[in-house]
Amino acid sequence: MPTKWFTIILSLSVSVFAQNILVNGDFESGAVKGSFANGYPDGWTGWNQNGWHHSDPGYRRDGYGIAIWDNDTGCIQVVNASEGEQFDISGEMIYHATEVLVNKNAILKIEFWDGPHPAGSKLDENQVGALTPIHSAATWYTFSDTVTAPVGTTEARIICQTISTGGTSTGKAYWDNIVLESEHRINSPDYDNNLRVDLLDFLNLAREWNQTSSTYNLAGTNTIDLEDLAVFFSAWSPSADPYPGYDLVWSDEFDGTSIDTTNWNFETGGNWYNNEIQYYTSRPENARVENGNLVIEAREEVYGNRNHTSARMTTQNKQFWTYGKMEARIKLPSTQGVWPAFWMMPNNTSSGWPQGGEIDIMEAINVPTWVKSSLHFGSNDPYTHDSAGTANYYLPGGGSFANDFHIYGMEWEPDIFKFFVDGVLIGSMESWWSAEGAFPAPFNKNFFFILNVAVGGDWPGDPDGSSVFPQSMYVDYVRVYQLQP
Repeated sequence: MPTKWFTIILSLSVSVFAQNILVNGDFESGAVKGSFANGYPDGWTGWNQNGWHHSDPGYRRDGYGIAIWDNDTGCIQVVNASEGEQFDISGEMIYHATEVLVNKNAILKIEFWDGPHPAGSKLDENQVGALTPIHSAATWYTFSDTVTAPVGTTEARIICQTISTGGTSTGKAYWDNIVLESEHRINSPDYDNNLRVDLLDFLNLAREWNQTSSTYNLAGTNTIDLEDLAVFFSAWSPSADPYPGYDLVWSDEFDGTSIDTTNWNFETGGNWYNNEIQYYTSRPENARVENGNLVIEAREEVYGNRNHTSARMTTQNKQFWTYGKMEARIKLPSTQGVWPAFWMMPNNTSSGWPQGGEIDIMEAINVPTWVKSSLHFGSNDPYTHDSAGTANYYLPGGGSFANDFHIYGMEWEPDIFKFFVDGVLIGSMESWWSAEGAFPAPFNKNFFFILNVAVGGDWPGDPDGSSVFPQSMYVDYVRVYQLQP
């Protein structure tokens, strides 16, 4: 049993593990940012076409929300449910300042069905909220409710829609931040939803020990007891395959006392891209293995005619892959002027950037309340260069990614990229191009990993009077899985 798990059990702070069951409940993810006629956001379907995956300023909470204007048009997400299961559901709605609601309501509701539509039957529905003309225009309203699935339920349907209340109806309404949480999701020891049962999951069970908690009991009773512990260990094996159908083909668990130079190179120096201001070194002050983690530390110090140091590590010419599932478990730094990243570049290419391709599995800036995944591709000509940002992801309930470890992952296949945070799909990409060759170029060759913490630069800006150093990125592991033959 790895020593590092015991260290984690002793050191992690208490966290809240209630999670949004919905995929893309904030509508931030999806290749189509347009009319429903061209498709729906990731995780959602619907009916009729007169809605929009929208970015109107003032009418979305983050990057995107949903707008619907014609009557009897809706956006739907279906989740598994069971009779007696209790759900908390909430969402935000607003209507347009000039395209006001007239003889029309905007609805957020949940329906319970005994089978898939249309063969199944609707058993019950609960209107969580209705935005009506009596509400103030251009004002966000939050609606919420707690509901219980009736007998015979097998699925729940979350619906955003507009309905006419009679007469000529007009107006446009918007939805954002739809959240569905279950109060009674039990009998699964995988609390953190990372597709593996391990001692981090046991940590959550242990914190609730001897408490009445339907969320954390595994055996179906109200009190956590030794029977729940037996359920946990029957589901847990240190050698269990976390991703059925995939083989683990390479990993660095950082369990030793030093950085494994058969896996990693150091790129050093003071002249870098994007107007960054750090000097990268190979010193242990900037990169080391400590307590089962790789630590990359950005420091404020004069070195190499620069005022900050850090480290940039790569697996170029040592470990590189074409296609697979790549992931790393990382805790991020947090201050103005830092730019941590986990990303990949082509192992051998003469095409230049971005024509040769770049895969950003995770990058964040400053105080990391969100993380980003993206692809870069196209032509080296600055007028035709293309860059596709696939997802900006915020933690459910808010918070900083610097407060705890999170798993940043990617599935890379010949015709699609999918990006994940803690096992949650945050974005996908199925279309790209390159002057290097026909699709799927440039992402049809070997790429290597890069782990680094940049300081300053065009995106985060430079450190200022609020900045605190040193700042460290902790990497628990980096793993590569590939599909079994």
